[in-house]
Amino acid sequence: MHNQSDIEKAFALWRSHWQEAKLEWNPLLRLQEPIWCLSHQDAHKEGLTGSFAMIRLTDHRIVINLEEIVEHGIVDYAVEVLAHEIGHHIYTPANLYDNAILLNRIRFGLPGIEDRAPMVANLYADFFINDKLQRFNKLKMVEVYKAINSEDNFTELWTLMMRTYEYLWRLNRGELATNLSFHSKKIDADASLLASLIRSYSKDWIHGGGRFAVMLYPYLMDDETFKKARKKILILLDAENAGVDATAISGMTELDLEGYDEIIDMRKEAIDTMENHTNKKDKDSLGLEKSTIGGHGPRNGYMGPGNYIDLMKQVNPKADEQLLLNAYYKEIALPHLINFPLEISENVSFDLPEGLETWDIGDAIEEVDWLQSAILSPEIIPGLTTQKRTYGSDSDNEISESPLNVYIGIDCSGSMMNPRHNFSWPVLAATIIGLSALRAGASVMGCLSGEPGGYLETDGFISDETDLLTTLTSYLGTGYAYGIERLRKPFEVKPNKKSHIVIVTDNDIFSMLGSDTHSQQTYWELAEIALKNAGGHGTIVLHSPPDYQRDVVIRLIKMGWNVYCVTNEAELLKFALEFSHQNYSHV
Repeated sequence: MHNQSDIEKAFALWRSHWQEAKLEWNPLLRLQEPIWCLSHQDAHKEGLTGSFAMIRLTDHRIVINLEEIVEHGIVDYAVEVLAHEIGHHIYTPANLYDNAILLNRIRFGLPGIEDRAPMVANLYADFFINDKLQRFNKLKMVEVYKAINSEDNFTELWTLMMRTYEYLWRLNRGELATNLSFHSKKIDADASLLASLIRSYSKDWIHGGGRFAVMLYPYLMDDETFKKARKKILILLDAENAGVDATAISGMTELDLEGYDEIIDMRKEAIDTMENHTNKKDKDSLGLEKSTIGGHGPRNGYMGPGNYIDLMKQVNPKADEQLLLNAYYKEIALPHLINFPLEISENVSFDLPEGLETWDIGDAIEEVDWLQSAILSPEIIPGLTTQKRTYGSDSDNEISESPLNVYIGIDCSGSMMNPRHNFSWPVLAATIIGLSALRAGASVMGCLSGEPGGYLETDGFISDETDLLTTLTSYLGTGYAYGIERLRKPFEVKPNKKSHIVIVTDNDIFSMLGSDTHSQQTYWELAEIALKNAGGHGTIVLHSPPDYQRDVVIRLIKMGWNVYCVTNEAELLKFALEFSHQNYSHV
């Protein structure tokens, strides 16, 4: 146990070295002083556990646990530790976006064990920072590792890390990897390759993450081995949760093909180089066909929603999954939305003289144009020679129409996929239409229906984007079709404002239309009443061959419904674009 005075002395010493640590990177660096925690309890309140320091990319802060520093005997290395933490802020990962890109690429290199990615990313970043500070800045990073080294630390992974530093800094074997019982030719070879990797990618670190992950894969693939390795290496993890409390990061839904191409096993690469294998096939060095990468959504250019949520939860473990799902579909929809309507200023109207006509006794006396009257005749005779000027406006006084609201009903029966686990074209189409309508100033009502069974709808017509997306991206998986009964609440009585009705479903809707309502009114009659009361237009988008149930389709068309058939769900994107631009682009 260390007394409080030791911790307070450490605080004074480390605080006095803060400016010196910043100078190791840049004399103009502006970074807030660290949050100094004088006890484990204070550190836990800041979210720091396991290690003696950490960074937060959300508020650009460094947190230091001085009690942990005293316990590990590294009080004398204030500049080294502080400069290391500063390096995470300005070198790697530096910002939330690059941190997310790195995590994604490391996840590519850890198939089946993607949950290890944050730890691997942290260790990867540490190598670059420590190598710079040791070799170029001449700081005593070696001594820091010697201080925290102990026989209890050692596992194969810890040995690999220490051997890599020995190769980087040309140390004798065993100076850092002191527990010789874990040494092996495999670790020596892997450490040598890792050292080459760190040197090669020091100025382009984002592109080496995949290779690094592949190198560490064998040391992490077994669950029990990983748990032991993680427990030992926890003291080094200062940036594992650097993105806690971050909001959704834009630009992360697109498939990172460049990152996938960089998932290369350096062991095989080295062997191929020695054997002078120059023939390259369309496979990466792990032997995976490029076609297996898979893609979702428009142009197959996006990662799946499940992968996106997993990645963003690793960036920010506290992230709300529903809000991430909303962000996922919104980001994919954004390129397809209508442009924001331009604000048009109302023209100031001026009265312009347009001509002359006779002034009569019944007109206002101030309207007489005496000059023109005198020009017409020297004798002023009211009603005969008196003239008045006529005026017209220079404005056409065009009145713009307000956009119609839109009701979006989505079939969410058992045949529909969960948009959280699989990419959903109906949800994307509904998102494009809904967000375009909101941009144009309309209100939107969203409804998921899988009946008989359940339904979920917004609280009437709303303008709140989050509430709308939360409804649209939810899932029921009940019943067999969209329930026509859902049209009763918004349209049984004529609403105050006209609306479009859009229903996205499949041909099971025909069975729903003909099912028993247990009342005198049929679903066919309800569909007709709802369409009439909406006062706008109704479109039923069917995932069905266009010639299927032709008689029923004709009946809907005669009633006033538009019927849009798609044979492939991807065609829903075309429908959403056409609908949005036809109804909201001109507003």
